[in-house]
Amino acid sequence: MNLLPHPLPTPRRRLALRWATGAVAALALTGAGIGVWRARTTSSALLAPARVTIAMPTQLNSATLIVASSRGLFREQGIDLVTKPFLLGKDALKSVIDGEADMALVADVPFMFARTAGKDVAILASVSRARRALAVVARKDRGIGQMRDLAGKSIGLTMGTNFTYFLDAMLQVNHVAVDRVQLQDLKTDAVIDAFKAGRIDAAVVFQPYLAQLQAEMGPSMSVFYGEDIYAFRFLLVAKPAYIASHSAEIRRVLGALIAAKDFIQRDPVAARKDVGEVVKIDDTTMQALFDPDDYVVTLDQAMLIAMDDQTRWAMKRGLVPPGPVPNYLNLTRFEELQAVQRTAVQFTH
Repeated sequence: MNLLPHPLPTPRRRLALRWATGAVAALALTGAGIGVWRARTTSSALLAPARVTIAMPTQLNSATLIVASSRGLFREQGIDLVTKPFLLGKDALKSVIDGEADMALVADVPFMFARTAGKDVAILASVSRARRALAVVARKDRGIGQMRDLAGKSIGLTMGTNFTYFLDAMLQVNHVAVDRVQLQDLKTDAVIDAFKAGRIDAAVVFQPYLAQLQAEMGPSMSVFYGEDIYAFRFLLVAKPAYIASHSAEIRRVLGALIAAKDFIQRDPVAARKDVGEVVKIDDTTMQALFDPDDYVVTLDQAMLIAMDDQTRWAMKRGLVPPGPVPNYLNLTRFEELQAVQRTAVQFTH
């Protein structure tokens, strides 16, 4: 049963796309000093502090925002930052939709669900692109040693997130029809508790819960990643009306996030410790989890292709109403990022 609207990219296509993305990124690094809007080069005393509220999932994928805050990079840009912490990105996004935050970090799939539901939000940048942040875990005592052994088993996950898309993609690649598994929609803590207690056979989990389960259950648990199947993106989003009326503040925020990305590359150990302190993961575990290459501040073609595929998948699965696929290029406000760092916008427009 073909769950996704298009076959997943072949290894050749994935390699070509990854090479192309890498080549553009290399050019971006080469010209990083060109067209960069850096308010922090101006004395912060000259910048009138602007209060900005950002809703943030307390996850590893929020690292650029965490580092920018802990290193005072928002203050350097003249931003008085207020953060609203949430466990999941979809809840952070709801905070923006409800008018309780100015911007939010959210994964791409919940953003897609919001847009297809008619919510008026737009993308400012992608701030992370991780390939080992999600995994399917399974109990070996239920006879699950490979993904195809999930047929007939129960799997816990939180619906309305990117977990559903990730699981469907993993099942398809391993030739398991989605109607052959029993999905249980549970909140994150309930997923973990049910899995450890044996009330479900498998689960979709993210870091740091994955690392905690590995520490507790060790060899009694199978772990299946999908590095070549799905890149877990976090997006910075806001309402178009806010973007239109707060361009200066948005550019300062983007400047701080770019500075944080640069700091992560320059001093990954210090950055790792900043992030670990906020997400409550010990540094020994963080050493295995934290990959500086996961953190970017960009808008690229791969993001647009992924969201297009996610929308077609959601329509095929009946998760969103049928209709035209949104033009995700038109749902970005790339002009803001382009004004801060021209080379960070890596698609044709």
